[in-house]
Amino acid sequence: MKQNNGFVRLATLGPIGYLPAPGTMGTLVVLPFVYSLVLLNISVQWYLLIVAVVTFLSVSIIGRALEYFKRRDPAQIVLDEVVGCLVTFAGIPASPVAFVVGFVAFRFFDVLKPLGIKKCEMLYGPLGVVLDDILAGIAANLVVRFVLQWV
Repeated sequence: MKQNNGFVRLATLGPIGYLPAPGTMGTLVVLPFVYSLVLLNISVQWYLLIVAVVTFLSVSIIGRALEYFKRRDPAQIVLDEVVGCLVTFAGIPASPVAFVVGFVAFRFFDVLKPLGIKKCEMLYGPLGVVLDDILAGIAANLVVRFVLQWV
């Protein structure tokens, strides 16, 4: 078990996963990173490459952390929120409105898991942990795009 401590720290983003409302806290912690990526104005292709790399690493890390927790999707694991938040803002221009709407929409879809997102929880292992956040991020991304058309 001791060998997993590093993976557990990464999967929980250190102490963040042990705070009240860990998913919300994990999302708040990653927003400055996401905002800086968006402000860098990198191409969508580079942004999606970053999302893919972070997703791959997250699935690997979460898989090792799950061995420690011995539960299907422990609330302490918040690395999946990093992936979902990155997906939420893919191709979205930086603005305060976009980030507030994106944060609220992502948390809405991640917590309530409508539109069949909940079915992803049935997948066992790290892919199931991350996939629902990816789908919540896609849904939130669409909401942000819709709102930005009207603002």
